[in-house]
Amino acid sequence: MIRKMRRGRLTLCLAFGFITLVIATALLIHTQCLKPSISYYQILEEHIQNHKPITEKRTKYILLYTNFFEDKLWKLPTETVGPDYFRATQCPRTDCVLTSNHDLLPVVTDYDALVFHIAEPWAYSVFRKVPSVRSSRQIFVAATMESPAHTKHLLGGDHDFFNWTMTYRLDSDIVWNYNNFVERDSGRVVRPGKDLQSQMVGHEVVFNQTLLEMATVKTKMGVQFISHCETFSRRDDLVRAIQRFMEVDVYGKCGTMECPRDSPRCAKMLTDEYRYYFAFENSLCKDYVTEKMYYAMQSFIIPVVFGGADYTKFVPPKSYIDAQQFATVQDLVEYLVFLAENPEHYIKYFWWKDHYRIADTQPFCELCQKLHAIGTKEKMQYYKDIKAWWFDEACWMDAKIKF
Repeated sequence: MIRKMRRGRLTLCLAFGFITLVIATALLIHTQCLKPSISYYQILEEHIQNHKPITEKRTKYILLYTNFFEDKLWKLPTETVGPDYFRATQCPRTDCVLTSNHDLLPVVTDYDALVFHIAEPWAYSVFRKVPSVRSSRQIFVAATMESPAHTKHLLGGDHDFFNWTMTYRLDSDIVWNYNNFVERDSGRVVRPGKDLQSQMVGHEVVFNQTLLEMATVKTKMGVQFISHCETFSRRDDLVRAIQRFMEVDVYGKCGTMECPRDSPRCAKMLTDEYRYYFAFENSLCKDYVTEKMYYAMQSFIIPVVFGGADYTKFVPPKSYIDAQQFATVQDLVEYLVFLAENPEHYIKYFWWKDHYRIADTQPFCELCQKLHAIGTKEKMQYYKDIKAWWFDEACWMDAKIKF
């Protein structure tokens, strides 16, 4: 009996050893023989060959679902624009149709993208409810150029509703800023962003007698055009603080003087009479740079900016004065007076005009391109809480400059 038990154990051990040897041999063959024969580069190459991206030729239809404030056309020339419009704006993609006509296509689900202006409370209008049906391939776009301080549409109920954002913020899916700079020589658009300063190579300022004479004949210090009073940023208080030390003429509803800002007379006045244009924003918000600054830069006048943006991401260096970089109003005014008394330093702020020009942005071109981009069909995103994305850490109440 004992012998039989020993033989059984021996047989079991031999069998276990044999199985272990077989497994070890198989692993050895796989790791040492088969593995080198597997080319992972070849796998990638075969995948690329078998899955070549096919550019979709189908025209993309974009519906402007709400008005842009009171403007149904969103400042477009007609109710519906197509390839000719995109071609005229020199858009790389022209196979898009942009319309505010809800009946252009048979049903709302036929549109590739729907654009909603979130600065207005459209969702609660009896005339424009949210679509009752939605295609799984449709892109819903939240669009606004206003800051969170002026977002009247309540975003709290829009969970998993919007796919893309189209705003002035640089972290938007489509950046809809007010203007861009364009290189005069190459025509290249310099888009705002963290590397803008490195793209704008500094140029040595050459003495310009014409500019010097222009600066010398200016007789007035500061000017501001403003119609929205008592704002979130307290810009009115800042101007009043500056007025205690220097002259600032305020035009519009918030001031005592009148001149249509877009009139040729006003533009000429900025170049001929005033040294500084106070382009103060109504809100201190991340990336919020409005048309005020760009309007000033069209003339030969230095913009003095006040906002929450990092202006180095938006404009050429040494082309503006940021009030937030000064500790007090007195410090700011002292520097402005210094430049006024030293025109050879004042004119250095116009170096960029020989190298760049200001151009309009084309957000719908960006939208058209993105709709045609590879991966749009495969990758669908939703903003789970767009209110949090739009409001959290986006604005602040306290300015850096004390006033």
